Amino acid sequence: MVTRTARLKDFKTDGYPGSGLQVQVLAEDHVGTYILPFPCQHVDGEWWNGVTGEAVQARILGWRELQARRQDRTSPAQQQTKP
Repeated sequence: MVTRTARLKDFKTDGYPGSGLQVQVLAEDHVGTYILPFPCQHVDGEWWNGVTGEAVQARILGWRELQARRQDRTSPAQQQTKP
């Protein structure tokens, strides 16, 4: 299990990203820390879900630029077969 301290080292904890910039955030609740599964943005002093536009109802510990996802993975349904 990854510790809180280990997770925090990968995130910026001082300051905020530029207004409207979508980032990945590390949140914390009574269970532990977790990375939110959607991009967020910090606007006018609040964190917002970058997909739905709703306010994030979690304590945000840190943020980092969005990590690029690997595009080389395809599901079996996406793979074409030769006749």
